[in-house]
Amino acid sequence: QPVEAAMNLVWAFNPFDDNRKLQQKALATAKALLGARDRLEAVYVASPNEIALGTAFDVPLELRFSDYPKTLVEKAVRKLGSGKKITATVLPQRELSLTASARLFAAYLVQSGAEIALVASHARKGVSRLFLGSFAEALVHAAKTDLLVFHEGSKALKREPGVLLFAHDLTEQGDAGFQKALAHAKRWKSALHVIHVPAPSYGLHFDDQDKRVEAYRKEVGTKIKRIEAALKRARVEGTVVIDAKWAPISELILARAKRVRADLLLVHAKSGRLAGFMGGSVTRQLLRASVAPVLVLKLG
Repeated sequence: QPVEAAMNLVWAFNPFDDNRKLQQKALATAKALLGARDRLEAVYVASPNEIALGTAFDVPLELRFSDYPKTLVEKAVRKLGSGKKITATVLPQRELSLTASARLFAAYLVQSGAEIALVASHARKGVSRLFLGSFAEALVHAAKTDLLVFHEGSKALKREPGVLLFAHDLTEQGDAGFQKALAHAKRWKSALHVIHVPAPSYGLHFDDQDKRVEAYRKEVGTKIKRIEAALKRARVEGTVVIDAKWAPISELILARAKRVRADLLLVHAKSGRLAGFMGGSVTRQLLRASVAPVLVLKLG
């Protein structure tokens, strides 16, 4: 059997964030995902947005956004008692822009060959903290690397995820996302469940049914069978369901995640602000409300 390539997991880490509970949750999740050969790197974007850096007048200016915060990252990681070697990296960024910070971080993910970036979507205070609506949201748009997004209400992983749930929209992009989800399922030896929420017309039935609706139902059925066949070929356990209930899409996905006891919820997204799936309220709701951490699969 070929040896699986080592994984590089990057942790978006802020040494000035005093939310220790959130940091411990991130570390536990990272440990659950990493094998003995895999690498964990804590990366901090040091920018003037962090008041504690801008006002660190006892530190020479040339070190204030590089060596100084790197020392703080290393100290904070040691305090967590990781038990695993964690590389600390600081990316200096002098602009007063969270978008610029997110772009710099996203570029580093590509440069470092990171497979997944671990990102908190909530922190207690501070304009430079990682919370949804600022750095994390900008990163979702900017990154070309898969992002594992979690928050204070997320369950930390205690072991490799045994159950994944992938939300599939049955588009070509969705198919590409499904292939990435399948690869993750094989890596972690997980079950992979798939949910599709169809257009409202799918569940309508009339005696004089529009032929376009019948054609749409047939198309959905054909695509679902292809997904089931792909799971079988890959020898990955799982189910594929269509949920046509009249309810918000995010609620249907979250309910399915609860039913299958998903350890991770997977969604797909293209990079850029015009990415419809990520730009919509459905994914924002999933990122905010999911008890399972959300793995955003980026498609370039």
